[in-house]
Amino acid sequence: MKIKDIVEIAKAELVQLSGFSSPNVVGVNKEEDIWHITVEITEKPSAAVNLDLLGIYDVQIDLLGNLLCYERIRMRKRCEK
Repeated sequence: MKIKDIVEIAKAELVQLSGFSSPNVVGVNKEEDIWHITVEITEKPSAAVNLDLLGIYDVQIDLLGNLLCYERIRMRKRCEK
């Protein structure tokens, strides 16, 4: 399975399970048989775009494309790094 496919699976699964939309992948890493995809997703939109609240998630996918787990690892405002 190609990285592009793994990334699309991670985004689709996170949107479906979290109910949030507009995911952006900011990192991909493979450790042994598990893909770790770091996804940033808008959890609370704001009238001022740079004040949107973003959740950063680690999504884990196996080599067959199955979601193993996901976890929010931190939150930030869009204007923060």
